[in-house]
Amino acid sequence: MAEKFSGTSRTLHWTVSVLVLMMLYGGATLSRETATWHFGFGIITLVVMVLWLGHRMTHPRPAPLPMPRWQQIASKSVHHLLTLAVTLQPILGLLMVMFSKRDPVAFGVIPLKIVQNDTLYAIGHELHGPNALLIAILVVLHIGGALYHQFILKDGGLTRMLPGKR
Repeated sequence: MAEKFSGTSRTLHWTVSVLVLMMLYGGATLSRETATWHFGFGIITLVVMVLWLGHRMTHPRPAPLPMPRWQQIASKSVHHLLTLAVTLQPILGLLMVMFSKRDPVAFGVIPLKIVQNDTLYAIGHELHGPNALLIAILVVLHIGGALYHQFILKDGGLTRMLPGKR
């Protein structure tokens, strides 16, 4: 069986996974009442992503699974794009709320507006939706790849990231 990721890596991965799915659902069903929670969990997502990136840069990872070169390229591309898009998404959201005409708050109590700036707001507004779509597509590809490794190739790809003993 392939070597597992560390407990910290697995915890951060699954925390980000749950947050991303919550945020995609929350963004798709956003209302005035749920926006404050979406803003708050967006900030939490950014903090967890920064922690995860720091962990990834300072701790070794298990060796990649053996696979054909094209699959290595596809896998690395999906992982890198997903990491970039998920890190960028809350930043784009913050551009919208920090520079909005309104006075948004996170979790109903944390004020987020700095000052109105239509240009910075527009950048966030124009890119936040398309980036969410990109994240959704990459999540499907990532899950598909994990399931392919687990159930078709049976090489333990998914179990490397599942909770349990090393």
